[in-house]
Amino acid sequence: IVQTIVNVIEPDHGTVFDPACGSGGMFVQSSHFIEHEGGDTAKKVVFYGQEKNRDTIRIAKMNLAVHGLEGKIAEAITYYQDEHNLVGNCDFVMANPPFNVDLVDAKRISSDKRRLPFGLPGVNKAGKVSNGNYLWISYFWSYLNAKGRAGFVMSSQASSAGHGEKEVRKKIIETGDVDATISIRSNFFYTRSVPCELWFFDKGKTEERRDFVLMLDARNIFRKVTRKINDFSPEQMKNLAVIVALYRAQNDR
Repeated sequence: IVQTIVNVIEPDHGTVFDPACGSGGMFVQSSHFIEHEGGDTAKKVVFYGQEKNRDTIRIAKMNLAVHGLEGKIAEAITYYQDEHNLVGNCDFVMANPPFNVDLVDAKRISSDKRRLPFGLPGVNKAGKVSNGNYLWISYFWSYLNAKGRAGFVMSSQASSAGHGEKEVRKKIIETGDVDATISIRSNFFYTRSVPCELWFFDKGKTEERRDFVLMLDARNIFRKVTRKINDFSPEQMKNLAVIVALYRAQNDR
């Protein structure tokens, strides 16, 4: 999944941010991509991350060190904290956030217009945001600079959710920055078996593509690893990346 995100957004320069960075897998795969393209990661990109679990941060820092990488990882709950102050400054944003969270205090985030420019996706009777998926989606969009790209894992429910979520989705689509989505079958994660979708933003889309979104149904593309785990083969990942490149008229890719 992470490698597919990297193949689509091609994070080869500038500021790379993961607001839900976990053990730092997005950073490692970005480095592999840069090295495969013949670049030097340390000279090309700066990694930033946020993670709420202190032990996971230690693992992320060790993961980076083992691969000879450096990154600035802050202990923070991204719903409420913006430790690196990167709104509008990221060349690339990538993440695998928690899905369908319904515990975020709406009052604490309602004034955060910088990171939530499309508003809240609905509040329940307990004063909590009904579903946090569109908080994450709004954050990812807001962190990008004028030509930035984002790629992230999202619950399959998000693309068809109604009510307040539908209104936020409409506003995001109307920006013209939604580049592509890829639907993926279940069992691609060790920790959850549900299907998911990959979403991609590109604020640097060409004018002729601004009214288009590439939607790939890859639910029948997979390789069986074990009875409970699926993945993409290298050939399948290349084919998905090539389809995206053709859509972008990058025929040399």
